[in-house]
Amino acid sequence: MRQLTQLLSGFFLLVVFAASVTFTYYNSVPVTIGVGSWQLAPQPVSVWIIGAFVSGGLLGLLLGLGLFRQLKSRVENHRLTKALSDAEEEVSNLRSLSLRDIKK
Repeated sequence: MRQLTQLLSGFFLLVVFAASVTFTYYNSVPVTIGVGSWQLAPQPVSVWIIGAFVSGGLLGLLLGLGLFRQLKSRVENHRLTKALSDAEEEVSNLRSLSLRDIKK
């Protein structure tokens, strides 16, 4: 079963490679992409499209791995730890006050 999975994976990668080579061959017209006044160098259409797919896949992997979620939870953990230490310090200060200090 494992060999069949490896064989199918290899075949799929070969098909994707052949499709990308064919796509690159037929879409070789240079195109300039501009965002506002910022213009990128002319590249073939296939470079822009394949680049978009690759960058989207990498972004999807990053989001899927939960890297941003881990960063957010670390920041939240740090904030809550600071709030806890501030509250503990305030409780300690209040306990050190005598009742006479409070009535005045």
